[in-house]
Amino acid sequence: MKCDVAIIGGGIMGSAAAYFLGRSGKAGEVVVIEPDPSYQFATTPQGAGGVRQQFSVAENIQMSCFSLDFYKGFADEVGDVPDLPDLGFTSQGYLFVVTRDGEEILRRNQELQASFGVKAELIDYPEVRRRFPSIERDNIVLGCHTPDDGWIDPNAGLWGFRRAAEHLGATYIKARVTGMTSDEHGVRSLTLSDGQTVEADFFINTAGPWVADIAKMSGGDLPVVPMCRVQHYWKCANDVEPLPLVKDESGMFFRPEGEGFVGGRPSFEIEPGFVDDIGRGYFANYFEETIWPMMAALVPKFEEIRLESSWAGHYAQNTLDGNMIIGRYSPGHDNIVTACGFSGHGIMHAPAVGRALSELALAGRYETLDLSRLEIGRVHRNEPLAEIGIK
Repeated sequence: MKCDVAIIGGGIMGSAAAYFLGRSGKAGEVVVIEPDPSYQFATTPQGAGGVRQQFSVAENIQMSCFSLDFYKGFADEVGDVPDLPDLGFTSQGYLFVVTRDGEEILRRNQELQASFGVKAELIDYPEVRRRFPSIERDNIVLGCHTPDDGWIDPNAGLWGFRRAAEHLGATYIKARVTGMTSDEHGVRSLTLSDGQTVEADFFINTAGPWVADIAKMSGGDLPVVPMCRVQHYWKCANDVEPLPLVKDESGMFFRPEGEGFVGGRPSFEIEPGFVDDIGRGYFANYFEETIWPMMAALVPKFEEIRLESSWAGHYAQNTLDGNMIIGRYSPGHDNIVTACGFSGHGIMHAPAVGRALSELALAGRYETLDLSRLEIGRVHRNEPLAEIGIK
């Protein structure tokens, strides 16, 4: 099989890239290789679907501004696509709350966000209590409320991009990439698990937690590993007012979901790797011993809850700084790029990154938003570009 652009990994990032390539009308034949077309093991459907503008890195704020508008107008953006799922965008905002230790950083972050036009309001603890009376923890000194933020149904986001990409002509192949051939000019072809060979002029590696394995096939080295993240769904016996997605300095978060709440806290203490069973080992009593006490300390009404379900997903974690790596990454192979290592930011930045990948494939440069600070060079220089005060 021959094509113009081959995308390795058809999750939300690969499908977003395929969509923007198709929308350009200039990409030619686009092929997406995805071994798990049901997305049973994909990262995106296990996520919380949050879309926020509260970041401390300028590029992340700018990507979120674009993606937020894109998701809010998703049906109009993608056009007349049959069976397009409803993203269920819920615009209930984000609320970050901090103790005295995090006050100065939150103020700095808010100032940067506001400079990009983000409606980010600093509110003291009495005002937090007035607006959201169920939040009741005395060591909170400051909050930052972004009312325009919200969340989507992550599975619908994935399928929305995929169906839009297919509608624009992208071909999806159920297979796994098992090999790669290249010469002095770059990558030439991919070998697939079903025996096919796919030749292309340009390649995009968006394989999520498996991205580093693909990178090795062309001599590249990406500091991206799978990290297990567990989320929980519970119902509360007490009435709780409509709340935004609430997050604190520890990384703990929760948001409303149907008749209950979904939330958790990244388990920073565990080693990288895929976790098959969260019912034993480190995660066996994680909710009861760690999550529930933290939630109840922030929202005392959560002392009376019933846990309904828990599930695991796997971030593609950038071990250098927790932020995305985009662009070329393999020496001598200028026709293969990646977008990886989102460390939990993939869903919210997929529209902006899909657009950027399309630009790199078609023009060889960023045309709308310069993301060069997020390229592999900072890894080689050991210059982390980490989020400050936000996990």
